[in-house]
Amino acid sequence: MSYYNNLKSDINKILKTKVMKDTYRKEVVNMFQVSQPPKEKFGDVSTNAAFSLSKLSKTNPKIFAEKIIKELKKENYIEDVKIEGSGFINFSLKRNFWINEIKKVLNQKDKYGESNIGNSKKIVIEFVSANPTGPLHIGHCRGAVYGDVLSNIMKKSGYKVHKEYYINDTGSQIEKLTNSVIYRYQELFNKKENKIDNSLYPGEYLIDLAKELKKKYGKKYIKESKENYYFIQSFSLKWILDLIKKDLNLLGVNFDSFFSENNLVKKNKISKCMNFLKKKKLIYKGIPEKPKGGDVDEWEPREQYLFKSTKFGDDVDRSLQKFDGEYTYFAKDVAYHFDKYNRGYSSMINVWGADHGGYIKRLSSAVNAITEKKADISIKVCQMVKVINNKKKLKMSKREGKFVSLNDVLNDVGRDVTRFIMLLRKNNEDIDFDLQKVTEESKDNPVFYVQYAHARCCSVLREANKHFNKNEISFEKIKNNSFKEIVDKNEISIIKEIVKWPKILEDSTNYHEPHRITFFLQSLAAKFHSFWNYGKIDPSKRFLNIDNKDLSISRLGLIYSVKIVISNGLNLLGVKPLNVMK
Repeated sequence: MSYYNNLKSDINKILKTKVMKDTYRKEVVNMFQVSQPPKEKFGDVSTNAAFSLSKLSKTNPKIFAEKIIKELKKENYIEDVKIEGSGFINFSLKRNFWINEIKKVLNQKDKYGESNIGNSKKIVIEFVSANPTGPLHIGHCRGAVYGDVLSNIMKKSGYKVHKEYYINDTGSQIEKLTNSVIYRYQELFNKKENKIDNSLYPGEYLIDLAKELKKKYGKKYIKESKENYYFIQSFSLKWILDLIKKDLNLLGVNFDSFFSENNLVKKNKISKCMNFLKKKKLIYKGIPEKPKGGDVDEWEPREQYLFKSTKFGDDVDRSLQKFDGEYTYFAKDVAYHFDKYNRGYSSMINVWGADHGGYIKRLSSAVNAITEKKADISIKVCQMVKVINNKKKLKMSKREGKFVSLNDVLNDVGRDVTRFIMLLRKNNEDIDFDLQKVTEESKDNPVFYVQYAHARCCSVLREANKHFNKNEISFEKIKNNSFKEIVDKNEISIIKEIVKWPKILEDSTNYHEPHRITFFLQSLAAKFHSFWNYGKIDPSKRFLNIDNKDLSISRLGLIYSVKIVISNGLNLLGVKPLNVMK
């Protein structure tokens, strides 16, 4: 639990027992916040309690604030407290408060920052879910890293997380894939011309697929027949899905389950979902509105089964079944989420690519309907990844089969760099992935900068073992020392940064924003490197002082704390904390 929560608990107690005796009610604790002030000059912590709650007591905010301040000053950790503006309270905390917080880091180590805000709630996080028509590209990578790290974070915060990949293995794109593979297969036996038309996928990976088919079965499936068609389709889906799984494994992403859309059809789960909606009188026959955007191929000016999605916040009622009886993509999505709910997941997170933003309202409305508003769904959209090579943006075209494959990127820059860079921006912002800059060993490379901080911590600890008796500087001895020598404002500043970690983790969980961790790690690394540089100018600032063992032990406590928190953060990101930089 973060110290912000502890302080909020103390303020809530003051409100309940002193300031709001007659007007207090249990909702009060959720009506105010305790947070970091916008500027350092305002102190260590700020609360809007007086501003938010004064109306309940029918009191002027400043008078209300003064009552809170009177009680806060009795707390032994308060250094100073002031009213700012129209009733905000800013307070500074004593040195001993920060020393006690750093001891928590040393005592809890890799458990530091853990919480149970999830209360063991089951949640399914679906991400990547790329069509099994080709290998993963750099755009898929962003959603893969985002979903994987979000899963790690939520597990750390007490949720029971299930990671799922939805395989879109039915529909026109699978027919196109099958026809493309058949073309390439026949081409190997000189039965086709070299030029491929626009109705087929042009990717060269399909040549490798066809070669594998030929290697295993020769001409066995060259004759065109229904049986051969479906065999080639099954073979192709497995081959590509295996390729996808290998790339995900290289990226360090593993799923708890791969859910097949085809199984929805085979097990009649779509029709069962439709029957449920019919019983609830949420389906009717009508002519769908012509889409304004890109769903024209799903629209036909004929009577179809429509879902009353406008009843649940959507713009128009959506088509579920075409006039010929075939289910729409939307119907399959609804059935899939109905299945999620029936598997016990009342909380769902979907991670989608930038081109799926228009589907959010319709799916959200569907989940509201099929769960009778008993489930919640959060849909996070990851924007584009712009790949830059030699200062030029690489052009990608799925139609032309031109893309930067995930496998190529991982081979060029590695897993750690790729994962970290994918979280350098909020998910709804574009990312520039510069293939040269991400491998530079400089402070301009955020991955290197953070890993270098961890490596420097390890370097100091190795150096300490050369100059002091190992028993005197054991971890047990360091974590139990008084830290009375830690008085320098820069040292306290590092501590203040370190102990933000539980709050960062909590906010990353609540807002589904893993990028907060990369931002924090860069900030902590910057403070650490700055203090390191002070030691080059002023020897008294160095972490190791050979003539002052007690000071060295205290500063080694800081080193261990920085190392612990950076390691915790990098592990959640799936990035290896390096002990030595090559």
